[in-house]
Amino acid sequence: MYSPAATVRRIDVLIRILSGRKTVVQANFVRAYSSEGKVTIGDVVKELTTPRKAEYVPRKYLTLENSELKYLSQSTLRNLRWMMQKDLLGQDMFLLGRPGPSRRKVALQYLELTQRELEYVALSRDTTEADLKQRREIQSSTAKYFDQSAVRAAVEGRVLILEGIEKAERNVLPVLNNLLENREMHLEDGRFLIPASRYDKLLQEHGPEEVSKWRLVRVDENFRVIALGLPVPRYTGQPLDPPLRSRFQARDVATIGFGITLRRCCVYGVEEM
Repeated sequence: MYSPAATVRRIDVLIRILSGRKTVVQANFVRAYSSEGKVTIGDVVKELTTPRKAEYVPRKYLTLENSELKYLSQSTLRNLRWMMQKDLLGQDMFLLGRPGPSRRKVALQYLELTQRELEYVALSRDTTEADLKQRREIQSSTAKYFDQSAVRAAVEGRVLILEGIEKAERNVLPVLNNLLENREMHLEDGRFLIPASRYDKLLQEHGPEEVSKWRLVRVDENFRVIALGLPVPRYTGQPLDPPLRSRFQARDVATIGFGITLRRCCVYGVEEM
């Protein structure tokens, strides 16, 4: 431990060093544009594709005027830029933050901006494997298996949002870990999800008839996972296992403060989105 006098001397030296700096650090402002066929945030550009089912794309989370996004703070634009980078790299994302709608809103804003279809799962202590994979239901006096959100997102190439991942029980984590790491999942009806690269290779080597006999299902290469969670142990919940935690690229989504919200309201005359 340093004495108070030594601490003061060190602060003095630091002030003199900083006062002699000639480099001026300027704020790196980020702007976002959306034109026909692509979206640009800062220096990151992503090509857009037409969604198969437009009703699965979130709406009314963004305001677009003259091809430019409005009413978004710089922190939100940086979060969207980071998410676009990870999406282009084919990586899954983990948004951390305080309790509230901030993380969910940023995820939905990104999906609307990039025209991506959404599948949503709210995890809790009661969530089981069947809630992620398949449920058995009676239809026309016959028991059938119906795909759930995680399976539909993987097959259709949608974005799966997992909210409350810190609440997931231990028996659910292996299913999520296998889906995130290997893009694999064994289904109750006998089918097996495999990544697109492996499926295409088997299809080329053995043909469609032979592959169909194996009951393999192709996981779309555009499938992504966005997990929303709270930092544990600061908040109540279960800390993620290291194998599962390593599958995500994490980012802290800060809550918009009162000062920023007030300034945005004064400039635009609307509530901060």
